[in-house]
Amino acid sequence: MRSLVFFYLYIVCSFLSFSQSGEDLKTDSIVIPAAELYQYTWDGANTVVRSGMFSKNTALSLPLCLDGESAFVFPCVNKAKVCSPYGMRGNRIHSGTDIKQNQGDSILAAWDGLVRMANKNYYGYGGIVVIRHANGLETLYAHLSKIEVEPNQAVKAGDLIGKAGRTGRATTEHLHFETRFLYVHFNPATIIDFENHKLRADTLFIKNGKFYGKETEDSQDSEDADTEYYDTEDIDLMEIVDELKQAKENSDNLANRPESSYHIVKKGDTLYSISREYKISIQEICRLNNINENNVLNIGQRLKIKN
Repeated sequence: MRSLVFFYLYIVCSFLSFSQSGEDLKTDSIVIPAAELYQYTWDGANTVVRSGMFSKNTALSLPLCLDGESAFVFPCVNKAKVCSPYGMRGNRIHSGTDIKQNQGDSILAAWDGLVRMANKNYYGYGGIVVIRHANGLETLYAHLSKIEVEPNQAVKAGDLIGKAGRTGRATTEHLHFETRFLYVHFNPATIIDFENHKLRADTLFIKNGKFYGKETEDSQDSEDADTEYYDTEDIDLMEIVDELKQAKENSDNLANRPESSYHIVKKGDTLYSISREYKISIQEICRLNNINENNVLNIGQRLKIKN
């Protein structure tokens, strides 16, 4: 197996807890992703709070169906046709998928999550809601005529979050729906079947700056599954999974190696837990390692805990 260029995070599918602070999302005891992935940025009032967070060297596997969460729900009660897909419009990118709606049609949360942003008049988006989900994704719902949620509100998949309209720069009533990761938008049709109104993938793979969806068994068996939007680049998806698993095993082995003057970061570690374990202040750990309290700890990272 070829070596993993850069291992950032290994995500598994057991969803254990989801706090209202947006900074304590846990999967299999790994604290992810709001605090770790987003580097503690939470309450931004804009669609993009911080730029440059997405690394093209990052290889990630994001589960789309988390144990303990409600299943995916199509965001429109009125399951109308796509009127404008994701992609180029002239010389600019259309960053989402537009679904035709009638004025006042109910718009629903696609997955469980926390409302990061709710604004009645946000530039060309008009009425907008942004929800951050436990696996690190954010979904964006725009051109809403009415907003039914508030920032920091926890929502379940299928909860009413707003009403469809034609606010902002919309010229007709529709829902503009986006999927984003670390503030970078990608084609929602990579993971959602807009013809059959269900997930077409159970896992989102991110590698070399591109997004890939692993088909669900249902979509693989469906004769009319829409594959129009799939990225056609040849890639071995299972190789990504194998690399992530191998990287996790390597980091666990490092964590078990005795180090008298260093601590190897393992899953679930925080500066606070490390300071308690070695009876050393967080400030001293930061001084010894030339970091600050807001730095993200990576699994396998070596921290000096004494001179």
